Amino acid sequence: MQHPRVTVLGAGIVGASIAYHLARQGAQVTVLEQATPGSGVTGHSFAWINPHGEFPSAARALREQALTDYRRLQQELPRLRIGWSGALCYYDTDPAPAAAQPPGNARQWLERERIAELEPNLQPVPEHARFAPGEGSLDPLATTLRLLEGARAHGARVLTQTPVLELQVQDRQVIGVATAAGVYHADHLVLAAGCGTPALLASLGIELPLHASPSILLRLDAPRGLVKTLVSNSQLEVREASDGSLLAAEDYIATEGPAGPEAVAQQALASIRQAFRGAEAVTLRSVEVGQRPMPDDQLPIIGPLSAHPGLYLAVMHAGVTLAPTVGRLVSQELLQGHRCAELAPCRPARFGL
Repeated sequence: MQHPRVTVLGAGIVGASIAYHLARQGAQVTVLEQATPGSGVTGHSFAWINPHGEFPSAARALREQALTDYRRLQQELPRLRIGWSGALCYYDTDPAPAAAQPPGNARQWLERERIAELEPNLQPVPEHARFAPGEGSLDPLATTLRLLEGARAHGARVLTQTPVLELQVQDRQVIGVATAAGVYHADHLVLAAGCGTPALLASLGIELPLHASPSILLRLDAPRGLVKTLVSNSQLEVREASDGSLLAAEDYIATEGPAGPEAVAQQALASIRQAFRGAEAVTLRSVEVGQRPMPDDQLPIIGPLSAHPGLYLAVMHAGVTLAPTVGRLVSQELLQGHRCAELAPCRPARFGL
């Protein structure tokens, strides 16, 4: 098929990237979103483009392409804004820094003097820290909207406030979806609905090994320029947002009480005021809880379901980091019939699906 019909369910950053890459390659793309773009976990993401964090080693080949793909997107979508501030990381469990570092190493050990140059308001300045100059962050909602705008420019339809009622199946082949507005037929149906994916699959008798992993995002009003890079240490993760406010990410512990989101937010606020000179005036603007789609083995679930031709899954944690690479690779697989080696560890078949 020269111009296959592809319906993408979900207009978070992953679905938006898949739609953009498919439309750019000539597919007839329809995006169906039950609410508004980025209204799921995308809008509550700390949005650190972090290919070097803790994750299963089988995902390394996928994550290592993230920075290159984001820089490519910036060339293709000129109004896509990414803050390439670099990430400064230091933790209580860090080993002693190596005496020598290989040239071009993605994360470099820095001494106290250089750390103070990068973060002049940081106090106390750690003796050593790792710095990843190539890493950055973005506004996840603005990025999602820009990707959808790019998809529309290549002919895609984006329909919001359009929940899916059921999948349309004929002789086990998925041929489309039914909505209140009608049936949308497709040669390929891509499920990029995050934590909503298991419910969509339930009608097929498929139990997806995926759970919701809550996280906390804090928005804080602060003096512009208080934090220069993205700082991640044993107490906090914090960066400046595009409007000059601060964003901080925290682990979710309990629904309420002394370990609930509000209490965690107050503790984080105290840590930020203590960690940066001039942070006395920092105030808490909002506390948000996002539900991250977390496969049970923490690897993305990407690929076709053998028992149901026409159905393709794209659900994962670290959606912001992986979105541009996943969009490119999924487009190659669906339109060129090319099996991408980077996606081999991510196949649904590992769960017998």
